Amino acid sequence: MEILYFTRNFTENIEMSQTIRWLTVDDYDRFCEHLSLCGQHVLELPDWKQAYAEGTVYCGLFIGGKIVCRACVEKYSSHAWEVADVRTARPYRGNGYARQVCAFVLKYILQQGRTATIRTEEDNLAMKNVIADLGFSIL
Repeated sequence: MEILYFTRNFTENIEMSQTIRWLTVDDYDRFCEHLSLCGQHVLELPDWKQAYAEGTVYCGLFIGGKIVCRACVEKYSSHAWEVADVRTARPYRGNGYARQVCAFVLKYILQQGRTATIRTEEDNLAMKNVIADLGFSIL
């Protein structure tokens, strides 16, 4: 079962030790490389473009020019946006990268004046730790 969390605050003590930036539609090939690295199916280009047209934007954490961790902003209402689709490629897990991309997206959402939400499965302890570190509370 998924648990939904929310926050209206940002904890500034998250260290951003890697390069994180917003992806553009032109980053399609890099994003597909990341999906493959994560063992996921490659997204079709029209679907990638459609996500951006609908306002979903991704960020990526880069190491050696490749995306190793990602998250996105899902703008599902006028007052609340979600930190969503968080994924770290298996060989890069355990380094705090998910915490960094989630903090990057969270900060952006709050700067836009929105409430930030995030969700995870109740047995995903690693993600629950990230959520707690970022100051989210159960909705």
